[in-house]
Amino acid sequence: MMSKICGHRGAAYHKPENTISGFEWCVENKIDWAECDVQLTNENTLLIIHDETLDRTSNNKGSIKKILKSDLNRINVGKLSEKDFYFQKIPTLTELLEFCKKTKLNLNIEMKFYEPNETSYTNRLIKELLKTIELTDTQNQILVTSFNIDALKILRKESASIPIGILYEKLPKNWKKDKIYLNAVSVHLDYRFITLKQLKEINLLSAKVFVYTCNNPDEIATLWDAGLSGVITDDPLKFI
Repeated sequence: MMSKICGHRGAAYHKPENTISGFEWCVENKIDWAECDVQLTNENTLLIIHDETLDRTSNNKGSIKKILKSDLNRINVGKLSEKDFYFQKIPTLTELLEFCKKTKLNLNIEMKFYEPNETSYTNRLIKELLKTIELTDTQNQILVTSFNIDALKILRKESASIPIGILYEKLPKNWKKDKIYLNAVSVHLDYRFITLKQLKEINLLSAKVFVYTCNNPDEIATLWDAGLSGVITDDPLKFI
């Protein structure tokens, strides 16, 4: 299960987000868990990238789904600022999990979906995700999360054992049904909206509680004594 500190998109404050350099930073700084985003291309390649397009984080433009394997060695996502670039390719999930296997880094994999989202896409992504986890033998080093409850339900039908965490912005009224149906091990909430009462209720249902994406320890200081399990942050060093 995830530890107290989890690096957001690797360690987005210190290195370009969702790049191997960020996950290397976590290992070098003894951060046991890192979070990443995964999407599927039309070629059925799972890529570690957050946005629906390349526009914000790379030297290219266009849809993530349309990226070809042959494009990966020329697309640079090593962007630190408008004037500061060094080459980093978009990792595939296979590459990242192989890195995790070698370094013992644990990975919180967020399945990323954008509207309109077709069920066929969801099914393909989940199939490739489970296959990649099995092929890399990293079942004991991962947690799979998403805001998309329907996708998590499909994932649970496909695998009874994969560790699942549910992402919400605010805790909905039906969260208990989701938790029980999915046999979720954790619930992840926006730190700005969680209450102490909610935190205690979730813990009573034997689920860990994590908050995202907090970069100021003072803003969640009161949550630890109430049962908070961990924080997902751009700057893990602030919470050590």
